[in-house]
Amino acid sequence: MTTELSEFNLKPIFASSIITITASGNFLQYLTYDYQEATGEYYNRIREDDDFYLNELDMISLNMQSFMEDLPNTINGHTVIPKVIHAEIDFKNETLPYFYWILKFNGPIKVGLNQYESVMSNEKLDYDVTSIYMFDGNLYPVSVQSSLHYEVLKNERIVKYWAYKGETVGPKEILRFEKTH
Repeated sequence: MTTELSEFNLKPIFASSIITITASGNFLQYLTYDYQEATGEYYNRIREDDDFYLNELDMISLNMQSFMEDLPNTINGHTVIPKVIHAEIDFKNETLPYFYWILKFNGPIKVGLNQYESVMSNEKLDYDVTSIYMFDGNLYPVSVQSSLHYEVLKNERIVKYWAYKGETVGPKEILRFEKTH
């Protein structure tokens, strides 16, 4: 995802996501994009200008929501659109801003095999990405189809995804998981 914000040259350098899935079908995602802005001017402007900061927050929230609406996901064949419920802009240092979003969506989960399909842009990555899915106590990952690298840790109820700069990802990943009761 490319984000154009105000007059600053923010270059994405890393993206990460943690998603929890509950047995009731609640998906909660914490999505972070790390950027590089070589001058430190973005840091100064965010820290010194509250109106600018609030406008940037609105912009990243609206951009992310639009992105989610353009690429709907499905849970057991039902279309779901993640909703941005919170966003923040922060800094690791003056030249390394990061944005994070908390997204939420719900879908029908049944006893037995379930399927979550995530649609993504088919693109060559300009930065590394990681994602971790964590499953509620009676949910277990079964299988994955993805252009990303992945590891299924069934006993820990975790699926890890990753891809490196220069690799091509998309257009879809499929995650099958079981609800035992």
